[in-house]
Amino acid sequence: MRFSNKYGLSKLRTMTKNLFLLLTACSIIFLVFSFTSDSYAQNPFPSNPEPSVYGMTILVQTFVHNSEGKLVTYLASDKFSMLNVEALSILLDAEESENDPIITIEEEKFQVIKRRVTIPYERENVIASTIIAHSTNGTLNMVARFAHDGYPLIPGDKVTTIWTFLRPHE
Repeated sequence: MRFSNKYGLSKLRTMTKNLFLLLTACSIIFLVFSFTSDSYAQNPFPSNPEPSVYGMTILVQTFVHNSEGKLVTYLASDKFSMLNVEALSILLDAEESENDPIITIEEEKFQVIKRRVTIPYERENVIASTIIAHSTNGTLNMVARFAHDGYPLIPGDKVTTIWTFLRPHE
């Protein structure tokens, strides 16, 4: 390809430089935004603080298996949007058993309470949070809510949720 004097080699070099600068600037802007913006699940809820703040550490894991038994979704979170510490203590006191192990971490003893529930779904749905509730005097009280980016469900899916609580033990 030949360039006429109207579009000489110097113009081509200038256009190439400008294109390179534009692509570099776009790459830098992309990198800045990818490191500063968070998805809904990464923010705005604080991560589960040290056990001394609420007296325990909480982890929730969610597994979604399709009707063929294949894993289609896995979520794990220690970020919560609502936590009723008093209601959680009452629930854990009612749930604890002698089968719950006691472990030692840095010379401190902790009780590990782990509970699992599996729910089959027979209709389409989208789940945007994982909730644990406790029934008191016939009233259902929300104890903790973990918000996440959500997952879709179709008929035949099974959702297994595992709650793990680590609380100090005397």
